[in-house]
Amino acid sequence: MAKPKKRIPQKGDRVAARRQHGAFIVSSVDSDLLTVELRMIGDDLRLISIPWGALTFLDELDESQNALRVVREATENQ
Repeated sequence: MAKPKKRIPQKGDRVAARRQHGAFIVSSVDSDLLTVELRMIGDDLRLISIPWGALTFLDELDESQNALRVVREATENQ
């Protein structure tokens, strides 16, 4: 089985962070340390030195949720 490709975070990505509640925007990326700084959406909370591996990209979740919706609608219409 092929190993999944790791996504490199970019400034402006919408993410969730392990052990944190809420959605965040990547405000800066440190490619040497493989960490990011995050800013909570709708709040002043900032997190620093968050490892890339602790991130879940929210746009990827949106894509999978959209795919499920399309399948569900196609199934209902039959």
